[in-house]
Order: sequence, then C-alpha cells, then structure tokens
Amino acid sequence: MKNRHFLTICALFVLTGCAATAPKTTYYALELDKIEETAEAEQLPVAVLIENCGVREAYKTKALIASPAPYELTKRANAEWAESAGTLLNSTIQSYLSPRCEKVLPPEWKTKVAYDCSLLVYLEAMTQVKRGKNWFAVLRLSYEVLPKKGGEAILSGRLDKALPLPGGDLDTYAAAQSALVKEWLDALLARLKNVEK
Repeated sequence: MKNRHFLTICALFVLTGCAATAPKTTYYALELDKIEETAEAEQLPVAVLIENCGVREAYKTKALIASPAPYELTKRANAEWAESAGTLLNSTIQSYLSPRCEKVLPPEWKTKVAYDCSLLVYLEAMTQVKRGKNWFAVLRLSYEVLPKKGGEAILSGRLDKALPLPGGDLDTYAAAQSALVKEWLDALLARLKNVEK
C-alpha cells in the first residue's frame, strides 16, 4: 500500500513538472532606425527589385545561431529572430532602400512593375561567435546587382566582417548585427550612386 501512495505522489510531481510553463522566448530584429540616420533628401533615380535572399541551410530558421567553438554551430535557447534570417535581411534591405531610391520592389512584383536592376543577396553567416574568451557578431554575405535585361552584374561584392561584443549578451549581439547590415547597405548605396553618375 505504501508503494502505491509513493507512486501516486511521484506521478503527481511528474505531472506538475510537465504542466509548468515553458521559458519565454525573446524575439530580436535588425533595427537600423536606432542607428544614426545618414539618408539624404535626394532619392537615387533607380527602380530596384529586391530578390529573395539565398541563405545557407543553418540560417533558414528563426534561430539565433551561435558558434561557441570552432566548427560548431548551435541554436540559442529561448531566443529567436522575429523572422527567418533571410526574410529578416530581405525586409531590412527593402526598408533601408525605399526612402533612398525612386522605387524598391519586392520579389513578387518581378513580372508586374518595370524596374532598372535587381539585387541578389546570399547570406552565408549571421552568427554570434566565441573565440577564446571573446564574443563577436559575424556577418558574411555576397551580393550582385543585375541589369533587368540580363548580362553581367553592374555591381558585385562580398562582406565578411566581425564586431567584438563586450559581454556577449544577445541585446548587444542584435545591435551589432544591425550595425553591420547598416554599414553594408550604406556602402552598397554609395556604389549604386557611382554607377548612376
């Protein structure tokens, strides 16, 4: 009889533990508007179609990816991007270029609206990396700006950059990724302006 009561009490503890609420997930975004604004009043007279970002397999989810040791990729527990990394980067590019270019079109408008060129981006890494005792925000991508009529790329390039993260917390990491994306987009816009001249 004592064993039966013991088993009942154990079962209640197990069920109570299972009913406990799961840890809350924190969602992060790329927020370029929190970084000092450098937009010019004059728009670039170009219509740009933003193609869907190509993304390395590890970044096709909302997970925040960390590399706590060389050759190791893990997902951060209880923390995610607001959208998958490729979708997040795509929408950030569109919101950055929209006030700076005459037209910025999403990929689904490819056959509906006239545009001058298209932007293709391939995201290779958007990672929080620990090397030794230090954490870094790493952004690695390649891109091409292609003319609508086909042919060779008007512009192409690659970004492979790391920013040190004091403390390594996720708020600092998201802010650093935002700064890396903003820096890349500022450089891309400057290159587009030089092509237009």
